[in-house]
Amino acid sequence: MENAINFQSILIISVLAFFTPLAINSFKKVKIPYVVGEILVGLIFGKSFLNLIYSDIWIVFLSNLGVAYLMFLSGLEIDFSQFQFKKGQKSDKLHKLLICLIMLIISIGVSLVVSVFLVKIGLINNLVFSAILLSATAPGIVVPFLKQRDLIHTDYGQFLLIFTLMCEFICLIAITVVSSILDKGLSYRSFFFLLVIMVSYLIYRILKQYIRKFRFSIENYKNLHIEVRAAFALIIVLVSLSQSVGAEIVMGSFLAGVIFSLISGYGRENLKEKLDIIGYGFLIPIFFIHLGADMDIKSIFGDVKLLALIPLVLVAFYIVKLFTTLPLYFLFGRNKTVSAGVLLSSQLSIMIVGVQIAHNLGIINTSFYTLFILTAIISCFVFPMIFDRIFNFEGIKRFKDSALYKICIRESVLTNEDLFGKALKDIEFPKSCRIVMIIRGEDEILPNGESTLQQGDNLLLAGIKEKEEQMVRLVTK
Repeated sequence: MENAINFQSILIISVLAFFTPLAINSFKKVKIPYVVGEILVGLIFGKSFLNLIYSDIWIVFLSNLGVAYLMFLSGLEIDFSQFQFKKGQKSDKLHKLLICLIMLIISIGVSLVVSVFLVKIGLINNLVFSAILLSATAPGIVVPFLKQRDLIHTDYGQFLLIFTLMCEFICLIAITVVSSILDKGLSYRSFFFLLVIMVSYLIYRILKQYIRKFRFSIENYKNLHIEVRAAFALIIVLVSLSQSVGAEIVMGSFLAGVIFSLISGYGRENLKEKLDIIGYGFLIPIFFIHLGADMDIKSIFGDVKLLALIPLVLVAFYIVKLFTTLPLYFLFGRNKTVSAGVLLSSQLSIMIVGVQIAHNLGIINTSFYTLFILTAIISCFVFPMIFDRIFNFEGIKRFKDSALYKICIRESVLTNEDLFGKALKDIEFPKSCRIVMIIRGEDEILPNGESTLQQGDNLLLAGIKEKEEQMVRLVTK
């Protein structure tokens, strides 16, 4: 059967998707992003080395659905409350947006200058597309990193957050426009992507109008997860429309994520958690493992000149972002400016998606495509590590934000041996976090200070959202 499913490849990808996070967590001193680990194992089991993963129509389909879902989650990641002007905050947020807009303009200008050099040495043959790729940011790296370093609720972190999300949105639209023009030429068909934007806006207005009348409540839709079904329906609608008009499918899925972010309101975090399970638990690992498996890096390792280009491209990433962050010098000083440039130089989803599109359009050849992907992976290791080495927390001031006090409830199994047999009163919990219930076998225990923990206890944790990871790490170590 011509379109038969290759169960051998799916089996390998599924097993790798399970074991890769376990292997990454075993590295205590080096923090490797999970998606980077997935690409690396794809490289090992794919064309580059063992050649055990073969592409068939179903793996390619799941991989494409994975990248579409990744862009959906990127759109969902945008917190539009950061752009709303509340009483007493209008001038402050306008100030942030203005500076981020200036940073974006600088980023595009410097990217064009650097792209002239890259075009001259033959790395890429389209100046505009190169500038878009160099301007890209990686919210998938930057946002979790700022949260882990407790910087997300500081002025410094907010500048980086707003710029990163703004840049992602602009770059994705620019990639769609330029790729459409390169593929079909400059004609009225090149602007059919506007139809996707208009339909997305129309859907948003309709949903906003009727969302209050149609509550996604557990009582009415118990165990049906109707909001997840709605998310997939919207993704498929806008992806199908994008494909029909010749636009990139990632644009449709990204706009679907933006719509859900706008209408989800206070339930956004709970919705994200549900949708993350499908994305990062199933579809997205398939995309990244298949991406690595489909690359052949032997061509790079067999060419010394190509290997020498890796540090050159890394420097190009940093030069663009260093000049981009110069406006921050007047607010935070030299150390924070240099550090911001380092962190923003990390590349991931937009760069990888953009390079794939560039390769499909013939803007870069297979060797340079592999080179860019490999360099993007390396940037996820190198730049966050440099940031940790050079960043100085002195002078960083936190500010109160209503999101800080959102309640988060998590369920986790006790595996930290240091807490076995220990009374709750003797445990130093993160601020505003507690264990509200202990499930031991069939018993449900409402604990007090004298209650002790035992190995294998199922704990119901509650506290503020910001301290969620600290609380989980405490009980799981």
